[in-house]
Amino acid sequence: MPSLVHDPGPVRFLSHLILMTALSALSGAAWVAHRPAPIPSLPEARPEGRQRDLVDDLKQASIKGAGILEVSQAEINRHLARVLTARTDESLGSRVKLEAVRVELLEDLAKVTVVWNVLGHRSTVTLDLAVNRLEKVFRIEVVGGAYGHLPVPRGMLRPLAPVLRGLGEALRPEIQALFQMNQVTIAPGKLLLDPRFP
Repeated sequence: MPSLVHDPGPVRFLSHLILMTALSALSGAAWVAHRPAPIPSLPEARPEGRQRDLVDDLKQASIKGAGILEVSQAEINRHLARVLTARTDESLGSRVKLEAVRVELLEDLAKVTVVWNVLGHRSTVTLDLAVNRLEKVFRIEVVGGAYGHLPVPRGMLRPLAPVLRGLGEALRPEIQALFQMNQVTIAPGKLLLDPRFP
């Protein structure tokens, strides 16, 4: 006569195997996310030594409305290195220090890598940003990104909202001057800004 008591051995083994696989995957993802992404190097300064004042150039181009203003990726990164760290140190607190922000411009996409030091550990987040215009209002949209080396969809970047608000506040003069333009186009290695009305 067969036993009516079910042997839980195979079921228990299978559930433990699934649990161990899930924990291994989560541990691997955490390790990949905590490994800082490579940080693009800061471009060399201009040979003549004079740094371009981007905010003033944007304001002047908007007032004159003469033609397309081209701003290179290198100029943007030098400007951010010069102004951003000083403007954000107080707002992030004593345990978090902003080390760098680097921008890589691709076709219709800006990859922004934010590097900070949290209690002695270097962390990076890369945000893929697109600029869209809805009637008279420009919108900067997060379309994806990565924690360290771990690519994630944009919904998983929601915890970075306070960081983005802080960076937006620190770069308020630049953002206001930028969006005085009529058209903003992201091209490989440069921004093309057109203050003229169609």
